[in-house]
Amino acid sequence: MTPGDPQPYTRYRAGDAGGTPAGSAAGPGGRPPGGPYQPRAGGGRRRRRRRRRGGLVAAIAVIVVLVLAGAVFAVVRPFGDDASAGTQSSPAAASGSAQTGDEAALTATASPSPSPTRTKTPTPKPSPKAATVTAGGDVIGGFGVSSVVGSMGSGLFKGIAQFFEASDYGFVNLESPLTTGGDPQGWKDVIIKGNPALAKAMAKSGINVVTMANNHAGDMGDSGLLDSFKYCEKAGITVVGAGKTLKQAQSGAVLNKDGTKTAFLGFTDVLPVGYPATSSSPGVSPGRANLNAVTTNIRNAAKKSDFVIVGWHWNFEYKRAPSPLESSEGKAAVDAGADIVFAHHPHLLDGVQAYHGGLIFYSLGNLVFSGFSGETAQTVLVKASMTKDSIDAKLIPVTISGSGIPTVAGGSTGQSILQRVKSLSANLGTTVTIKDNRGYVHVKR
Repeated sequence: MTPGDPQPYTRYRAGDAGGTPAGSAAGPGGRPPGGPYQPRAGGGRRRRRRRRRGGLVAAIAVIVVLVLAGAVFAVVRPFGDDASAGTQSSPAAASGSAQTGDEAALTATASPSPSPTRTKTPTPKPSPKAATVTAGGDVIGGFGVSSVVGSMGSGLFKGIAQFFEASDYGFVNLESPLTTGGDPQGWKDVIIKGNPALAKAMAKSGINVVTMANNHAGDMGDSGLLDSFKYCEKAGITVVGAGKTLKQAQSGAVLNKDGTKTAFLGFTDVLPVGYPATSSSPGVSPGRANLNAVTTNIRNAAKKSDFVIVGWHWNFEYKRAPSPLESSEGKAAVDAGADIVFAHHPHLLDGVQAYHGGLIFYSLGNLVFSGFSGETAQTVLVKASMTKDSIDAKLIPVTISGSGIPTVAGGSTGQSILQRVKSLSANLGTTVTIKDNRGYVHVKR
């Protein structure tokens, strides 16, 4: 019998019902033929009444005995050989004869029918709600941007803040440490020192997660990196891809929005000497240098969350098409559990590739970076909605002023940016649809 089947209804035998003996009819009174004996007047009727009363009493006694015998038999019988045959029917039931009311009541009292066993059907776990993220490219707080953010504050992001604010998460690559002190690494050719006011400006504009896995995070030494953590934390911004230890830098963070958990991680292939974190010193999270650790940490994050976002700093500056190395790394991240990979470093916008239900954006170029023009000052914001069944990404074209201020690009400039992404993505086997100055990519799981 399988769980959930009703239990057998057990019948117990009841004793045979006693019959009612027939009464004897009284014969007519009169003296015996030829007898001398003459009865007193009325005596014959009395004797007949006595005989009738005696017969009635005897009949009642027989009925009582039979009924009691049947009751005792019905109670005792279940403990005999038929007790083990709980599903066996009584002879009366097998022959189709009906039980009397007394017998039915006795049977019900002796053994009530057991309740059927019910098996609870497991309640399926509801699918998580969609998670939305708007991602952008490189953001710095140094060079010309330092004075701009000092004077404009969050106004620096006024032209694009609406997209970050409309998403659960705003995610960018923070390309410079934020500190007023620090230890400049003079041996490097380019050193960036960011204005700490950038943290508050980003937070007010809807940017709440940054990756610092890049080749400038350590430009102001360990103290400058630790200052960056402090300013971002104070502004309510989560930092991934860098940490006080290697474990912290690699493991990323799992964030919860209305019950839906999204993990963010960051890795970099561009590793100046002394920049990677260790078990006892702060730094960034290596990518290609420790690919096994990358995929392990992505898998661990996927087990704890509903969606996984990865920021990756790779390729060469001003090199657009991904090499087989970047392609294999992005695909390894998706195979390990990443939903979207957002990459940076080349300072140029690159294409997007749909792969195994995920998306790989090979480079988002610059977003807030002074001193660039032409195609290096053109990019897209990616607003992506993720569910267990699909990913829908909207591409918003953006241009950057010489001082690093981003605004939405319209007209022929916006169309040119989107057409460039469409063409580059087609080379990667992925379709980008353009409509109303926006690009669209759909991935079905």
